[in-house]
Amino acid sequence: NSMTMKPTENLSRDTEAVADSLSAMMKREFTSYSCHDGFLNPSDPTMVTADDRKKLVDWCYGVVDHCQLSRETVASAMEMVDRFLSMPSNSADAARVCNEALRDQSKFQLLTIAALYSSIKVNERV
Repeated sequence: NSMTMKPTENLSRDTEAVADSLSAMMKREFTSYSCHDGFLNPSDPTMVTADDRKKLVDWCYGVVDHCQLSRETVASAMEMVDRFLSMPSNSADAARVCNEALRDQSKFQLLTIAALYSSIKVNERV
């Protein structure tokens, strides 16, 4: 039967597919997703800094600890924030919103709180 494959042939084909997928993802990450070279760039005084981000993360931990929720919820929220800020900008509006969130403390806080709220709604039973 020509349809019968040895397990090693299938494994080899799967390995090639995984390698191709990883290669495509890495290429995309190094091109499309790095549209914000200044993302949390401490040398740019107008940008939100890593210290600003850390303060918000600590605040989020305080909220979930107070409400007796999982700290994984904060990790999920910050992943949403990071993904949003590193998305390729396909439109001028999307680029403007991203740029504003990276340069305006109150908008960065709003983005983080919205992500925390969404993460709580998705990951917690409240």
